[in-house]
Amino acid sequence: IYTPEHKRVHGYYVFPFLLDGELVGRVDLRAERGTGRLRVPAAFAEPGHSDTRTAQALSVALREMADWLELDDIVLGDRGDLMPILRAAS
Repeated sequence: IYTPEHKRVHGYYVFPFLLDGELVGRVDLRAERGTGRLRVPAAFAEPGHSDTRTAQALSVALREMADWLELDDIVLGDRGDLMPILRAAS
């Protein structure tokens, strides 16, 4: 279902991020195949979970996703409360 940009909370195409079977975060992803990049415009933590643990696990998962998609680089954006910790973990 299309959501106009001004009504989007977490981004355009948001993936749930599960850790040990629990929703711990949400991440907006874009595969830019022409440039070989996995762009991560936004990453958000879910309340009640360790942001550090989530960011560390998400960093590994993003590398796995980029490899699976045959993309060389991961480009982190600046939106979301998890992004500073994710940037430090990458």
